[in-house]
Amino acid sequence: EKAKTIDVRLKWMGLFHRLKAGKGRFMLRLRLPNGVLNSEQCRYMDGVISKYGEEQGCADVTTRQNLQLRGITLEDAPEILSTLESLGITTLQSGMDNVRNVAGSPIAGIDPQEVYDTRAMCQALTEYVTQGYDGNPAISNLPRKFNICVVGSADMFEHPHINDIALVPAKSNDNGKLGFHVEVGGFLSPIRCADAIPLDAFVDEGDAAALCHAILSTFRDYGVRGPRTKTRLMWCIDEMGYDNFREEVARRMPGGNLPRASEATTLLPDAIAHHPIDPIDESYHHSTRRSVLGTHDQKQDGLQWAGLCVPTGSLEPGDMTALANIADKFGSGEVRLTVDQNVIIPNIPKEKMDAFLEEPIVQKFTPFPGMLVAGLVSCTGARWCPQAQIHTKSNALELAQRLDEQLGFPEGTNEVRMHWSGCPNVCGQSQVGDVGFIGTSVKVSKDQDAVEGVNLLEGGRIGQAPAEAQLVDKKVPLGDELEQKVKAILMEKYGAVEK
Repeated sequence: EKAKTIDVRLKWMGLFHRLKAGKGRFMLRLRLPNGVLNSEQCRYMDGVISKYGEEQGCADVTTRQNLQLRGITLEDAPEILSTLESLGITTLQSGMDNVRNVAGSPIAGIDPQEVYDTRAMCQALTEYVTQGYDGNPAISNLPRKFNICVVGSADMFEHPHINDIALVPAKSNDNGKLGFHVEVGGFLSPIRCADAIPLDAFVDEGDAAALCHAILSTFRDYGVRGPRTKTRLMWCIDEMGYDNFREEVARRMPGGNLPRASEATTLLPDAIAHHPIDPIDESYHHSTRRSVLGTHDQKQDGLQWAGLCVPTGSLEPGDMTALANIADKFGSGEVRLTVDQNVIIPNIPKEKMDAFLEEPIVQKFTPFPGMLVAGLVSCTGARWCPQAQIHTKSNALELAQRLDEQLGFPEGTNEVRMHWSGCPNVCGQSQVGDVGFIGTSVKVSKDQDAVEGVNLLEGGRIGQAPAEAQLVDKKVPLGDELEQKVKAILMEKYGAVEK
């Protein structure tokens, strides 16, 4: 019973026992609505991980626009949780079968091309999910984990197609009120991937939380509770039937009514129309999404943001304090995270940008990385995760750096995304990568032990025309063989050329 409490029940508080780090060591998963932090929060969290030294203490920027802190001992946990709460951060229900961090646009409120500022809605939905940071028992035991995002622009930085609920900005045809079209059921898994599908619904801003509760409670009451590979929301929709699912959600809305999508007009411009995918040569598909890395003008006159590349989202002791310091010195004290595991410092006066770029932490997390390092995403890997079959982060970065040294890409290419997962659970979202990697063991000869390798995927797409990467090679050992195979894909499919 004690072991169950330590290994299972504490996950409802965001504490995950990580035996690979040593018995009694925990990872702490936070809730950071829209991925927004302030400098004080950053410094405190850096102090938390720094206490445990570089061997144990570190942090990861995650694919949920969130942070995970590592190395924490159970004895320290109560004080850490209490201090985080005093700083406006909760960890409640961030693990197990709960709603995960609510994601939004990483450049919300500063983006000249945004159609909706996602920050307030992400905060409101987080308060609903946690019932004002006190815990929400009504949705604390779902059939499976659950992801929600709020879309801010045509770039769809939030990856709505792989969220269980995606709120897409729209405007009522009747009264012009802001609200959302709703998409449901997107997910990735070892045995099935599904893009979110339209619910044929429009909901006012003020009813967004009620809409989420109607969907979540339907999932809670009707969702499949069997093999965990078949328990995400889309399986519930399949089991109930689309029409029955929509009808049940509508019945649970205030007034028992859910307006149709045709009663509102989307606010998203058609990104595909501005950057069409060539039907013959798809090598330029990545131009459909802007990169947030680099330096960019904000909608506010005279201000810019800097998108810093944090390779594989890995933060060492000292990094968050350094980020907090430059946010205070050059910006407004704000630090933002992206679902691509990078960091944004907003609100930098243009005249200060040159000095900003000279800061040591900006040199480390350069806004101008190589093409492949820029698009790198990785799960935790075997260093900490008990399920991972390979070490992802170090191998991912090494391969990306080597290929960046060898290859150049066509002018106008913003990024080529390589996504690494250490096991078939695909926490690194391998199926959305231009090139995807799923860890496996490889037996290269009968008389040798198995070595680390990957199953190799290609062709994932994000944005308004998403697609799932497909398997192109199995059990490729890490090292030269993998490098040559990936290099060939990049040259054939993405226009890469030898430097």
